[in-house]
Amino acid sequence: MANTNTTATADTATNAPTPDTADDRPTGAAGAVWDALIAAPNGATVSALAEASGTSRATATKALTAFADAGRAVRTAGESTGRGRTPDVWSPVAPTTTSGTGDVASTSPGDVGATEATTTPDATTGTGVISPDTLATAMQVLADEADRRTAAAESLRRAQEEEAARRARVDAELRKAEQRETARVILTDLLSTVTTTLTAIAAEDDEQITRGMEDIARYAGSVRRTTRATTGSRTGTRTPRATGDRGAPSPLRPLIAGHLNAHPDKEFTPGEIAKVLDRSSGAVANALDTLVGRGEAVLTCERPRRFRTTGATTGTATGSGDGDSTNAA
Repeated sequence: MANTNTTATADTATNAPTPDTADDRPTGAAGAVWDALIAAPNGATVSALAEASGTSRATATKALTAFADAGRAVRTAGESTGRGRTPDVWSPVAPTTTSGTGDVASTSPGDVGATEATTTPDATTGTGVISPDTLATAMQVLADEADRRTAAAESLRRAQEEEAARRARVDAELRKAEQRETARVILTDLLSTVTTTLTAIAAEDDEQITRGMEDIARYAGSVRRTTRATTGSRTGTRTPRATGDRGAPSPLRPLIAGHLNAHPDKEFTPGEIAKVLDRSSGAVANALDTLVGRGEAVLTCERPRRFRTTGATTGTATGSGDGDSTNAA
């Protein structure tokens, strides 16, 4: 295509595109965008042109890109604002060429090959380019998401701290209750053993006196360990549960009655039964006295005291009595 000559005479003028004929104006939605673009010679954004033409942003962008490719529109890039850019501005272009007789010929948007455009489209124009409005919206979404994540992380941290504090309180309460129950069991058994030993002293039962004193010495050690555990809990130091040489409290009378019933032809001292059951002889002696009072055991010898079963095990061997444990007589 040969370049056309442009004259500088008074007869030559730059005319704005005039979509007055069917050849000049595109058809369909592109024509509406073209009308809106011509009506804004100083330029307008894609949003403004889409609104003025009654089309979508995508349709307006596509039509404007086609106009720019045809040399009939130019896009001016927006300015940076720090967090984004201002929208691009689209303006119409009025290309002019001069014929040999000096007449001016105007090129329509559809006649792309007739002349060359006097203004080259912006190099940044192209399909698939993200608009500044879209970029600014995306950046705002990212900023909002960052704020949301920060708030969520802070909320989770507070919830974890509150849960840790709650568990610490519950753990401390459980330790305190456990220590008090251990002290109660030890002191009750100690009291029972002391009472039985005093009774043995009054009865001059040397064997029972010896066993009672051994039990008292063992319980004294348990009391010291429990005292240290309680003191440690007050300072916030967790101390293992002190139980002495005995297991957790369990019903004692059913165990004694079961042992006697298992050997109905034999007689036992409280110390013998205590060794078998791994319980204190004082607690066993008190439990035997209770069984005698209930008719479930009989005292066969005073010195040393010996017991055997009567065969009456109602409510005792099954543990359905009054729930005696090692701290019950």
